[in-house]
Amino acid sequence: MNSKKLVTAAVIASVYAVLTMAIAPFSYGLMQIRISEALTILPMFTPAAIPGLFIGCLIANIISPMGVIDMVLGSLATLLAAYGSYKLKNHKWIVHIPQI
Repeated sequence: MNSKKLVTAAVIASVYAVLTMAIAPFSYGLMQIRISEALTILPMFTPAAIPGLFIGCLIANIISPMGVIDMVLGSLATLLAAYGSYKLKNHKWIVHIPQI
């Protein structure tokens, strides 16, 4: 991964983590409302968003009261949604489906 993609991934990771932690009362628990999950459409524009979103979610889930379960399963769910968006990038009308 070149330095431009690395910086892009790092910025996306930090934005995801900050957005999640900013609304912490809603972002954690059995029912989660995460505005940051809207970022999972970014792989449609750059594949560097895939690791960025995964790492951002992993960082945000470190403080989750759900513990390791949220760190592992939540981060994997975000990774799969980001990868799904990347694979559907040529289908503009259904690219948002993996996030749902």
